[in-house]
Amino acid sequence: MPDAGCRDATHSITLTDGTATRTREATPVDLGPVQQLHRRCSPGSRALRYHAGKSQLSAAEWRHLSNPESGTTLVTTPAERADHVIAMTNVMRTDRQGVGELAILVEDAWQAKGLGTALAEHAATVARREGHHTLTAAVAASNKPMLHVLQRLHATPADATGPILDLRIPL
Repeated sequence: MPDAGCRDATHSITLTDGTATRTREATPVDLGPVQQLHRRCSPGSRALRYHAGKSQLSAAEWRHLSNPESGTTLVTTPAERADHVIAMTNVMRTDRQGVGELAILVEDAWQAKGLGTALAEHAATVARREGHHTLTAAVAASNKPMLHVLQRLHATPADATGPILDLRIPL
């Protein structure tokens, strides 16, 4: 179990266009802003994240994602708008000791600005802090931007067949 006392309150990220953002751990009360994030994302972006046409999270799904016992979910906002979630990052526990699962959703208007890469790098730091030695990510073979992000983290395919690639990221 990670030591909650050593967790950062916020993590600052400056995007390639100079915009400042803040990333922090999600709480149960973030469901509304996270649902708004999902509504602002295109069906294509949501399909790449969930591998299905998911338009929002159920209350039960959010309780799982925002429960520290399940892992860590991070929300990212513009620095000047703490109530406007523009990205969600999940580092969830799996049934394999030391192996976490990574997933990221970035609002369409905030993509291609370096945010996904910065969030993946921060997620790796969070995962190491939580005792993981490996992250896995299930990524659509057509999701070239996310595959590029994960290559920067030295991801290797555990299963490279089919439309969904199972990638491993050593920490």
